[in-house]
Amino acid sequence: MNLEQQFRTLLQSSADGFSWAVEQVPSQRRYLGPPEPLGEWSLARHVFHMLYYEQTIALPSMRQWLGGACPPYDDDVEDAAWGAGGELETLLAQFVAVRDEQIALIPRFAPGIWEETRDAIWGPVTLRWVVTKTYQHTCEHTHDILRLALVWDVYLARQQASEGA
Repeated sequence: MNLEQQFRTLLQSSADGFSWAVEQVPSQRRYLGPPEPLGEWSLARHVFHMLYYEQTIALPSMRQWLGGACPPYDDDVEDAAWGAGGELETLLAQFVAVRDEQIALIPRFAPGIWEETRDAIWGPVTLRWVVTKTYQHTCEHTHDILRLALVWDVYLARQQASEGA
């Protein structure tokens, strides 16, 4: 499989896995902060973060190799944007739409461009690195969300037992 096809497959399958993981978290817990060992973010916050990252970092960073500017990034801006909240289903649909845009860009890259280094928000990196980072980031948050789905009750029971002791 060539690099272009590999990246299209990875970006699509990781978006599908992320979306599937979101559906595994019980609806009554989607906006709640989890027990402490699972971090501070609710499921909705993870989904918002992924959408925000894809819109403001991943997609614009890919566009750098097509002549776009390096995107600015400031954690405080994301945190302020999260303050407005959002409906989970809408956020997830928007994430999928942005990921589809990324996948649609891939055929526009000439084969040799994948190894060209550009100054990006992470420093000098290649387009191969940027798309690999997008895949890694999706896997990271899929992992975090699946932990919310799978071990929430375990940590909640431990937390309640330690508070009762």
